[in-house]
Amino acid sequence: MASKKNTKGLARYWGVAVILFALFGWFLPEVGPMWIAVASAVSVLYVCFQVPLPCGAWNRDRTRCRNNASGLLPGCRIEQHRWQTAKLMLASGGWGELRAKTLASWKRALPAFVAGATIISGVAAVAQLAVAVAVA
Repeated sequence: MASKKNTKGLARYWGVAVILFALFGWFLPEVGPMWIAVASAVSVLYVCFQVPLPCGAWNRDRTRCRNNASGLLPGCRIEQHRWQTAKLMLASGGWGELRAKTLASWKRALPAFVAGATIISGVAAVAQLAVAVAVA
């Protein structure tokens, strides 16, 4: 029988190094815009699907779930919580509730702002790469 992987240590935070590279790679002259764009894409995927966070879904007693979740988009181990974010994104008027869920605590808001910053960094890197290709 295969043993369960122990992901309680620092291995869960591998994406922090990629996020730092995506945000501060602009200050390293050896790093080109292509690598910053790739690091930005990987860091957004890390924040959306793997960063350890509290779930934040609504419980039946109208409190927020505090179970551990992996990423901003999926929920915790409870199946209804896993689909709640997808329902909010597809429902009419659900984006306001999704914003409230994301900004409910600093533990969920900080990764959302980091994802936004890396998206901006990635767009700037792709724009710089496109200008460099157009000029050449």
